[in-house]
Amino acid sequence: MQAGGQGLAPITPIRRRLVTDEVIDRLIVAIAIGAFPPGHRFVEESLAAEFGVSRVPIREAMRELWLQGIVNSSPGRGWKVAAFDDRQIREVCSVRIALETLLLAGTIPRLRADPSRFAEIDKALDVMRKGAADGHVEQVQRADVEFHRAALSVAGHSLGLGIWEGISRQVLIIFGLEIRSHPDLDAVVVQHEQLRRFLAVGDPSDLASVLREHIAGWWSSSQDRPEDQNETDNWEMNHVSIA
Repeated sequence: MQAGGQGLAPITPIRRRLVTDEVIDRLIVAIAIGAFPPGHRFVEESLAAEFGVSRVPIREAMRELWLQGIVNSSPGRGWKVAAFDDRQIREVCSVRIALETLLLAGTIPRLRADPSRFAEIDKALDVMRKGAADGHVEQVQRADVEFHRAALSVAGHSLGLGIWEGISRQVLIIFGLEIRSHPDLDAVVVQHEQLRRFLAVGDPSDLASVLREHIAGWWSSSQDRPEDQNETDNWEMNHVSIA
């Protein structure tokens, strides 16, 4: 790259990075739908052959997923899917509740001042309804994340949205783990319809409690409890949903 009198030359995309991004996206979907369950150990050579790429983008993808807490690494033993146990799910939930409460507090007045801003939210909701009607779990998963992305984007808080994007992959995976245990896609749609109504007409002072119930309350009726009650003294339940 050469620098001229007008400054640096334009930067062009790096093809290898595009390949790495594609590998990451496919791995996230595979983990979310259960093809690679928690604890699954990856073999770089096998993945490279399956994706039809060299081992370089596979290794780069693993490093990025490791930074995001989606895979773990141990010396001499390669990479494996993170446990996504109760502790990890609670951590993601607690961060998500705090962050979405902050961002949606800015979203609500903008939506009510200009209802046309609901367009992308409603679009995601329509995709979710269709996915539920067709029994298409992956479509519902993606629409779930897109619903929240659309709602949070309205706030115009670019830094906050960027941080949320950093955990969105874990959100997708955890939702996949939960929905396979309790495959009620229609309930997911209802939850988001309720949240949409709240954003339109609900009392903003109730936002934190509404989000806590939406994010962590899907299994509030579950009878499963942890053996160590102290582990969840500051948490509503053992099983959570990232719906």
